[in-house]
Amino acid sequence: MAADMKVIIIGSGVTGCSLAHGLAKQGIQYEIFDKRGPETPQRDWGVTVHWAVEFLELYPEETVKRIKTARVVQRDDDTHQEFVRFYDGETGETIRDIPLGPAKRFSHGRIRGLLAESLPIQYNKELIAINELPEGVEAVFADGTKVQASVLVGCDGSRSATRKFLFEKKEDAEWSVMPGIILNNFWMQLEKEKAVALREQLGNFMDIAIHSNGSYFGLIPLDFANDKPPEEWKFQIFMSMPEPADLVPGEDSSARRVKIVKHFGKTFVAPFSQATEWFAEDTFISPDHYGTWETKKWDHRGGKVILAGDSAHSMTPHRAQGFNHSLQDVLNIITGLKKIRAGESNWVDFVDGYVNEVVCRGSEEVRMSLKQGYAVHNWANSKDLPILKVGTTPLHMEQSIVPLPAQTRAA
Repeated sequence: MAADMKVIIIGSGVTGCSLAHGLAKQGIQYEIFDKRGPETPQRDWGVTVHWAVEFLELYPEETVKRIKTARVVQRDDDTHQEFVRFYDGETGETIRDIPLGPAKRFSHGRIRGLLAESLPIQYNKELIAINELPEGVEAVFADGTKVQASVLVGCDGSRSATRKFLFEKKEDAEWSVMPGIILNNFWMQLEKEKAVALREQLGNFMDIAIHSNGSYFGLIPLDFANDKPPEEWKFQIFMSMPEPADLVPGEDSSARRVKIVKHFGKTFVAPFSQATEWFAEDTFISPDHYGTWETKKWDHRGGKVILAGDSAHSMTPHRAQGFNHSLQDVLNIITGLKKIRAGESNWVDFVDGYVNEVVCRGSEEVRMSLKQGYAVHNWANSKDLPILKVGTTPLHMEQSIVPLPAQTRAA
């Protein structure tokens, strides 16, 4: 089976597209599917790469050049030392700078677009079954399509359809909501004078403010390309707060979220208060919540089904780790497949080892990121933020053990 190796990829986000490019570079056959249509709007936000530094090895040289243009702020010096600055949102006092080393921050939307445009993605393919075969696996889609391969890799996000086929108990595969907190993640553009004024008050990487009223505010560059005028710059607002008692789920909407964000924004010092005052009333804000899926061993069907990216470890973004773990998954898969093809490993041993590693690495980070998420919303009662102690150090290098707080299942 190693000689005619083929991979089915479910999901065409950055993880799935990165895997496709990595396989193509190694001459390994693949087919990539997505339940969405090509016209589905792609949301945009910033992602940080600070320890999965080998990820560019996955892509062709020309793609690497283009990916570098997707950095939110262009740097001539790739060794520049970056940091995240934490502020007290009420006083403006700097709490601490968290060093990131020569980290890179990219536009998720632009990277995904660049990676997807050269791939043969098959859209409108909803996975409805996974069948084991004597020498591989079969994916069955809602339109009747059936595809066979050596292995199937689920890269279909936090609420992964692939994952649901790998557990006897439905609840073991479910994404869980972080209760009591709502998330607002969107970007804005401003008229020239305001854009310049706001940028002059920000760092080039990430500024975060924490407030005693339980709100958390990231004001972050999303696209400050050198060739764009100020009115075309993109600023990302990443703001979460306690869920208002009168916010009825069925009545939650973008318009309601705009009012909530502007209300909480007034309680912050500048430039955070300016950002919420200046963004347009008709801005779209998706009514979101944080959520997680803590990695646990899944039934890999005798070495035939793998999870990667958010499908394997859905975490809150409070330590900026998710993108790095996703890329590490892809690198590990490519390395394992190369060993199988070279006769240095077999399918079951490779997948057993992959699952054991990702369970250890992923579950630790899900716990720590969630613990950090609760802490930033309890600033009035506790100044104990994990990120102030361990920074963004990958936990699988530190072997930390963090208990997972209780959560509620997603509706």
